[in-house]
Amino acid sequence: MKIRLISIVSALFLSGCSLFVSESYFGDSWTGHHIDELVKQWGEPNQMKSEEGGVIEVEYKIFSDSCTYIFITDEQGIISSYKYESTFLGTCKPIG
Repeated sequence: MKIRLISIVSALFLSGCSLFVSESYFGDSWTGHHIDELVKQWGEPNQMKSEEGGVIEVEYKIFSDSCTYIFITDEQGIISSYKYESTFLGTCKPIG
């Protein structure tokens, strides 16, 4: 019985580790990569907007639109920054 309880508690603890990873981590991990790499991993974005000077904003809405990531590229298509918005309990997590 004691081993079973320890196993259950361990499984719950390990599965909850993803709760300690912030949403910003997922955006940070793409900074410096070409936008084509992101699209290959996450699929087609909901929206792509070309801005002044060749900058592109790429928007993904995930989890029934409860999480929005916007990646901003430089003129070479390299992701230079991002922002995210979560509308439900901080549920922004990566795709793929």
